[in-house]
Amino acid sequence: MKKIILIFSLALIASCVTEKKEKKKVEIDIVTSFLEDITSLEKEEDPIQKFKTKAENSANKIVVFDKEKMSSLLIEAKKYKYCVIVIGKHTIVKVKNFNNCTKSGSWGACMPYVEGYIKKGELLPQNDYMNFIIGKPDGQEKTAYLFN
Repeated sequence: MKKIILIFSLALIASCVTEKKEKKKVEIDIVTSFLEDITSLEKEEDPIQKFKTKAENSANKIVVFDKEKMSSLLIEAKKYKYCVIVIGKHTIVKVKNFNNCTKSGSWGACMPYVEGYIKKGELLPQNDYMNFIIGKPDGQEKTAYLFN
């Protein structure tokens, strides 16, 4: 009887450890998955907020920016493999190409071509120059997550 209880206890502990490892892997995967394929967000509930939460722990650098910091942010972001911009809880874009950019008077910078989503109830796919997706400079929270 003691052996059965011991075996059952060990099995229970092993399953808990495995479950924690699997959960951690899923948490990290939302960032990795988005970086590799933006459509992976379509499977998630509240994906932009989940991405932000996980990216806080996995980004190599995080920059909160405004119009005055945009040019320096884009220069810095070119040093990284991935640059993801999140505006509030409703917009997420990944820079596709820094060299393909369009001059923005509002932002005072050459804004790169990006792909991502705007959330209006559901996620609406976006592919355009960043200034056309994130809009004009305003008081909204704007954060860049840089990854290698």
